[in-house]
Amino acid sequence: MTEIQPIDSAFTGGYLGLAPLSGCISPDPMPGNEALPLTGTLPVSVLIMAFTVLCIANIRTFTDMVPSFAGCLFRWKENMNLEDSALSCISRNRIYWILVVPFCILAASYRLYAPEFLSGLAPLPYFFAVCGIFAAYLGLRTALSRAVRGRKINAKAYKAAIHTFRTFFIIIATVLLAVSGVLEAVSADESLSKQILLYTGALLYAVLLIREVQIFRNYCSVLSAILYLCALEFLPTGILVASAIVL
Repeated sequence: MTEIQPIDSAFTGGYLGLAPLSGCISPDPMPGNEALPLTGTLPVSVLIMAFTVLCIANIRTFTDMVPSFAGCLFRWKENMNLEDSALSCISRNRIYWILVVPFCILAASYRLYAPEFLSGLAPLPYFFAVCGIFAAYLGLRTALSRAVRGRKINAKAYKAAIHTFRTFFIIIATVLLAVSGVLEAVSADESLSKQILLYTGALLYAVLLIREVQIFRNYCSVLSAILYLCALEFLPTGILVASAIVL
C-alpha cells in the first residue's frame, strides 16, 4: 500500500489543469509555449545581425550624407542639388535600400500597419506579409512615376521630386529607429510607443509632401502640381492607409 504523505508534500511537481465554469479547456500553461516576439525568431535575428553589419559598413557614407539630408528636410532646393551629384545619388540610393528591411522589422514589431486580415498571424508570418505589402507599395509608386511622366515639367525637376521620397524615407526610417530605441530604453508602453512612432512618421511624411509640392509648384502650374501629387503620393499611400482601415 502506498504510504500516505503529509498534505504539504502530496504535490511535489507538475501542474493541475482545471476547466473553467464554461467548460472550455484552457491552453497548455507549461512554460515555453508563449509566442516569441518577432525579434526573438531565428530568421529575423539573422536579418538584424546582417543589416547591422551593413549599416556599420556604410556608417561613413551615412554621416557624410547627413548635412545633405538635413538640407532636404528644411529646404526644397536641396533636393534639387542632391540630384546634381551622381555620387550623392548613388550613396543615397544605397542607404535607402539598406534601410528597407530594418524599417519593415520595426513596422512589424510595433504593428504599425495592422489591418484586420493580418491580426491573427504569428509574428514571423506577419513580418513576411508586411515585407510583401511594402514591396507592392514601392512597386506601385515606381509604376505610377513612369506612367504619369508628362511634358509639363522638365526631366530634372521631375526626377528630383520622385527621388525626394527616397531621401525622406531614409530620414523617416532613421528617426523611427532612433525613437524606438529610446522607447525601449525607458520601457514605454507598447500602445503608447506605437502612437508615438505613427505620429512621428506621419509628421515627416507631411514634410515630404510639402517639399514635393514646392518642387512641382516651381516647375509647373498649380493644377499640374496637384495632379502629380495625387498620382504619385495620394493614390499609393491612400491605398495603403485605406487597406489598414477597411480590410
